[in-house]
Amino acid sequence: MYEEKEERFTKEEIKKGIEDFLTYVGYTILEPKYIGFTLPDIYVQRKEDNKKYEMIGVIKKDLSQALEGYRELAAAKCVLGKKVDYLLILPPVSEYFTLSFLIREEDWWFTIKDHTFMMWLVNPERNKVDCLVGWPMDSIFKDYFGAMSGLDSMLSQEAAKRMMDEEF
Repeated sequence: MYEEKEERFTKEEIKKGIEDFLTYVGYTILEPKYIGFTLPDIYVQRKEDNKKYEMIGVIKKDLSQALEGYRELAAAKCVLGKKVDYLLILPPVSEYFTLSFLIREEDWWFTIKDHTFMMWLVNPERNKVDCLVGWPMDSIFKDYFGAMSGLDSMLSQEAAKRMMDEEF
């Protein structure tokens, strides 16, 4: 249902785009290793003073594979816990399908937020990364993403309205 008609970017192009961005932000790219049953596509860390920030991410070709990606992240979170940021990384996807997947036709937004997972879109052609859902623990990203993504803010409002409608 959420599959894009044609693959605009390869997994390798998306991986290079996200790695270039994270390197620019100050992260070190590490060799991904199995975390329980999950082999992430991206494993990065940044050290600042005595703090260490880590992120793992899985890359999927479109929203039709998003649940598979979140299952992989959930399996990794069972091993690593809350000390790591978890990214679902996608190429640019349809806003309509994204809204349908997250809240309008399905309710995955609540589960994604409960697990503090994120959804990032990578456009290698434009050297652009957008954080659609969630927020990293590392405050350095405030310089690279808006205070809160417009989509995440809108979804929060729509979710609150839906909860109010169900109450009354």
